[in-house]
Amino acid sequence: MSFLRMTNDILKEEAYKMQAEQIQALFDISLEGADYLAQMGERGAGNPEAEAILENLREIAGILAAEIDGTGLRRQIHLYAKNIQASIDDLCARPALYERIIHMEIRPFVFEMQRLWELDTKHLATTERRTAYRKEIMEQAAALHHSLQREYKYDVSVKVLAYNKLEYTKYAVESILTHTDFLRGNIELILLNNGSDDGTREYFESIPHAKVMNLRHNILGTYAYTHILEGRYFVGFSNDVVATPHWLEHLLACMESDKRIAMAVPVCNEESISNGQGRPVPYPNTFAGMEAMQEFAAEHNQLNPALWEERSQLMPFLAIVRTELQQVSATDPVYTQAEFVDDDVSTLLRRTGWRQVLLQDTFVHHFGGVSLTADRQDVRNTALQEMRSVYYEKWGVDAWNSRGGFPVAEIVGEWHTLHGDECVLILEPRFGDFACEIFNGYRRSGIVPHLTAAVFDTRYQEDTGYLFDTTVTAAGIAEFATRGSGKYDVISAGVYLDELPLGDVIADIERLYALLTPGGMLLLPVRNPVSAYELTSLIDRGTRDLYSGAHEVKSYRIIPGEQLFSAIHTHPYLRPYKRHKIIYESDMPLVERMTALQATNGSSAEPEEQLLSVRMFYLGLFKEN
Repeated sequence: MSFLRMTNDILKEEAYKMQAEQIQALFDISLEGADYLAQMGERGAGNPEAEAILENLREIAGILAAEIDGTGLRRQIHLYAKNIQASIDDLCARPALYERIIHMEIRPFVFEMQRLWELDTKHLATTERRTAYRKEIMEQAAALHHSLQREYKYDVSVKVLAYNKLEYTKYAVESILTHTDFLRGNIELILLNNGSDDGTREYFESIPHAKVMNLRHNILGTYAYTHILEGRYFVGFSNDVVATPHWLEHLLACMESDKRIAMAVPVCNEESISNGQGRPVPYPNTFAGMEAMQEFAAEHNQLNPALWEERSQLMPFLAIVRTELQQVSATDPVYTQAEFVDDDVSTLLRRTGWRQVLLQDTFVHHFGGVSLTADRQDVRNTALQEMRSVYYEKWGVDAWNSRGGFPVAEIVGEWHTLHGDECVLILEPRFGDFACEIFNGYRRSGIVPHLTAAVFDTRYQEDTGYLFDTTVTAAGIAEFATRGSGKYDVISAGVYLDELPLGDVIADIERLYALLTPGGMLLLPVRNPVSAYELTSLIDRGTRDLYSGAHEVKSYRIIPGEQLFSAIHTHPYLRPYKRHKIIYESDMPLVERMTALQATNGSSAEPEEQLLSVRMFYLGLFKEN
């Protein structure tokens, strides 16, 4: 076989600070050897040629481990090389597991090592190449909307990844086995031990019919499993999650309901997650509480598509994803500290027209929420700031300030009676959080509105396709209004009023009001510039809470709330109107601080009169029939 001859030739060369071409040649022959071993299957056990190939793979892995090290991708390549050596040693010690170790470890490790090498030396080597590669990934994700369906052996691949915490892992796996119907033969279970030393490996190998992958050396963010997936859909199942009745049937039903859905996620106990993906529960977050949890979940988990919510972004503590998208959207290596990875993947999906859905009708338990020590919290805070800037540099917008979300979105349904065939206009939706909440309110009422996005900041133009039926770009309110874009039953801003491209404030509100149908509502979120939150930011930072990149200076405008409401109150036809105060409980310490400052300055005004506690208002304007 040419593999052995090429291997021996290269290993005879100077092996010490090898050139990139020599390293690539080692990768190439490793791939050929791994494929050959996989084709031989169990026939390779004891076969002299197969044993020679394994020995050469071990030697190549040793050279690669010695030659390639450092940080980032090169560190991962180094660790995969060491894992290949460890798997070959394991295979020699346990020949009965020959076929599994070849197929589930050695071959996928070689393929992943090669993928990372190409990323490091080709696709991400320069700024220009990184830009071109990211564009290619976007194009691949978008093209999957129209690609022919591949044939898969299974409907779903469920992967459980564990790094120690065996007691949690056992709860996770046993719950999957209890609440998942494997008898139909359409689901595969993949158990990935990522360097555990607490008995996880032995436990995984005791589970019948599971695919088991063992990494002797832990690799943060391993994607080796993507090379062994045989399901149309992929489920990433954290080892601190506990499955419940109908969990997978509901997730699968959601994915099958629309080919545009990329990802679906259930809800869990609210203390273990953020992003509005949790709900209050009547049981403790302990092993002892799991019986009560299952009773709660059994009652909760009743299939109801009206409770499926559109989201601009999801935290996939447990998620079902189209396998082809999972393979395309592997974590961008620029996120070196495991923060903002979810934001990045959600942005890729959103900007390529893929839907992300939260299933409020499906509950699983998430232990999560492991307390951080003060030192670990400081490290995490530093990582958050560093990776936030990485996201900003990559996408050109801030991950947090771009969400376009506000609390109490149900006010739309309280102030306006929802009807079928309504047309809804969202001004500057950005990522679309508030637009999603409005859409979800209609959906819960059994109504699907026609959504139009008016985008003024073109950086967000690609963020609308997943949700909106129509997207219109304009330089400002006046330009949009003069285009005669139609009439709307509901018009809402997706940002604060002071963030819209306004000319004359009242004149632009009049223009928007003119676009309402009889009985329509104009909803405007209004920032309170004299809230304790805003004043604290001005005192502590010298500016509003705006995120800026390096060497950027951003300006902003202020719309005095009381002047605005006074102008509306005396306006000849912008009526009737309503306003609603939004108070954040988290702002109360800031209110106390500002109150103390006022007292120091001799002010006798009451905090409520100064509106310190009110972060924002909703202003609602209604056109009578």
